This record gives sequence, structure tokens and C-alpha cells, in this order.
Amino acid sequence: MSEIVSHRGNDSNAPALSAAAADPAVAPVQQFRCRGLRVVYQFQPGRLTAISLSARAGARYDGANSGLAHLTEHMLFQGTSTLDQVTLNKRAAELGGEHNADTGYEDVSLLFEVFNEDVGEALALLAEQYYDTHIDPKVLAKERRVVMEEIRGRLDDPAERLYRRAWSRLFGGAIANPVSGTVSSVRRIEAEQVDAFRKQHFNHANSVLSVVGGVPFDELRRSVRRTFTRGGAGVPVARPPISFRRGGDCRVRTTERGQAYVTLLISIDPVPTHILATGVALDMLGSDPDSRLFQELRERHGLSYDVSAHVEWGPDWALASISSSSSRAQVERLLRELQRVCREAAEKGFGEDEVARAEKKIRYRNAMLAESRLDQAGALAESCLWGAPTPLESERIVAGLSRADIEEAWRKTLASDQVVAVLR
Repeated sequence: MSEIVSHRGNDSNAPALSAAAADPAVAPVQQFRCRGLRVVYQFQPGRLTAISLSARAGARYDGANSGLAHLTEHMLFQGTSTLDQVTLNKRAAELGGEHNADTGYEDVSLLFEVFNEDVGEALALLAEQYYDTHIDPKVLAKERRVVMEEIRGRLDDPAERLYRRAWSRLFGGAIANPVSGTVSSVRRIEAEQVDAFRKQHFNHANSVLSVVGGVPFDELRRSVRRTFTRGGAGVPVARPPISFRRGGDCRVRTTERGQAYVTLLISIDPVPTHILATGVALDMLGSDPDSRLFQELRERHGLSYDVSAHVEWGPDWALASISSSSSRAQVERLLRELQRVCREAAEKGFGEDEVARAEKKIRYRNAMLAESRLDQAGALAESCLWGAPTPLESERIVAGLSRADIEEAWRKTLASDQVVAVLR
């Protein structure tokens, strides 16, 4: 069970599930509904099939109980009305597959990858968790302690602490808090709240079942209709609003010995073309050895060993993140150089060779993603839930960007609200 923040998303009006038609080598996506549950399927030859059962139940829906969605995800593996925790996990192991779950700001996903012939039994086990997870107060008390230790472990990482502080300066509302919550917020969550959250969000109208692999479509449809029997048509849970803050400087001092850290978080207009264009710009600025920040901060000035740059986004929010670290004595110089490289890219633009390399790297990452059935199933689920582009759709959008589009996107992004966070 792992916590992630979803990086894929866009506005809900974007076309969904259409990219396969543009590539004859990719099987088309087939869809049907089972008692209100939307099911999407894409054939991928091989012996394995991946399943993602995803619900609009991420940390965005926590309400006053920060960490509620993440704790609920943990409880999905602690037993049902007919299977205790040991039996449930033994049954998953007997199927020989990868059985896990993810929580992000937007959704919770139950994941399973098994042999094609075991898809029916895997669906039955997922349905058991989905419908019948039992929230025992004593078990919840134990799992609360596990989650609190998980949170403490993350807080031992100074870069993670700084990132969380910067995030809360940029975002308010439903995504202001960490996905996993805080130690104090998780300590207050009771069994009744977890059970009510599960019942409200884990229903057919609020969920998508995404399947990618070698199981035949007709066999899958029969298994789904035999297994998911307790749903019905309805209305998805409304998406709680978020707010954007103006950002500003965030200076954090620590008595710990070690490195200093710099993080820039910049708000991005959550339009898919703009987000993807900004992502191409960050590939040219970012952490790869050919990128500008790597060459300037590490190779030219010797200021930093670690440099990272990426985009995070959801259906109505997005940000660019750039981070690095240095010795405490050099942190102000590191910040100045990092901002200079970003500013010069906005003023002078990028070279055609840089753009070509960045686009090739993006195509490579999408090709790697296509090799992972679990990742593909997750991407299809998010496309249905949020209108997020599939990897092929993203690749097509990026291929249609000109250098001028990318430069304009970066100038617009760099002029947006941002947080400049320093821990020393």
C-alpha cells in the first residue's frame, strides 16, 4: 500500500480514450457498464492482465479529517466481513499477482495484476474489499499507529518537510494538506468516520474498473457481471473546491546538521496543452545530464548533487516543481543560480536541439509506460474519472507543440504565483 500524488489530469472537457485510434499498433479501448459501474478494457497480448479499481475518494475528499482517504486505503487490506487480514492477503498471494493500492489527491485505486486465467478470481477478491471491508476499531487503532509511523518517516526527510511547507503556501482548500495527513489529524480519526467515508465513495457511480492485458473481452465482461452485483446508477460525489494562494518566500531553519534545500513551486494554468508544454520546458531545464540546471548547478559551479524538475497536476490544478540541495554556506548562491537559469530560459528561449531531445525523452517515457499493464490500467482509469489524457494522447499533444508554444508556456508559467522555499 503506497501513497502517491497523481501527476496526470486535465480539465474534464478533454477527449478521453481516443488516442488508440491514432495508432494502429494499439488495440482500441472497449467499454461497457455493469449496474452503473463503468468498465474500460484494452487488449495487450501476453500472459498477464492488470486491473485498477479506482474511485473518486482521494485526499481531496478528506473534509475536516486530513488523512482519512489514505487511512481508508490501508483498511482495505485489514479484512472484510468474511475474510480476516491474514486470509485476504494469503488469497492474494495464492493468485500469484501484484496486489496493492494507491492514494492520491483525486482518487484511491485498488490494483491487481494476475495471470489471464485468474482474472475472475482477482475481480472477486477486489469486489470483496470494495463492498465488504470491515472497519474494526481495534484493528483501526493498530493501523493508525502504522500510518503515523509512515508520516514520521517522511518527516525525517528534510526535503520532504520543505516540500510540504511550500505546498501549503501555494494551495488552500481541499488539497492544502498532505495526502497522508498529519500525525495529529490521523490520531483523531475514528472507525465510524472511516466506514462512512468508504460507503460514501466506494460505489458504482463514483468508480471506474480499468483492465489492460490478455484476458478475452467476453470473458472479462462475464466475470464483471458475475462479481460486481451490488451497485446501481447514481451521481458521482461532488469534487470539493480548492483555492490558490499567492505563494511568496518560505524560509525554514533547522538545528539539524546536513545540507540545505531549495524548492520552487509554481502554479500552472490547468489546461492540458499548457501543462504538457511546461513539462517539455522542465525537461530541458531539469535533472537529466543534458539539462540546463544540471549543467549549471552541478557541472559548472559544483553547487549541487541533486537536481529535480517535474509537473504535478489534477483536473483543475497544476504546478511546476524544481528542487535542489547544497551545503548551507552555498544555499543562497544556489537559489540565485537556479532562478537565473529559469529566468534566462524565459527571456532567451530554447534551442531546436533541446526541444528535439526533450520530445524524444517524453516519447521514451510514454513507451516505457505502455510496457507496464498496471500503469496503463491506472492511466485509463484516470482518463475516465477526470478526463486525464492517456499517454498516447499526451504524446500526440506534445508532438503538435512548436518551440514557440513551449517558450510561451514557460514564460507564462514563470510569471505565475510561486513559492520560493529554503531550508537551512
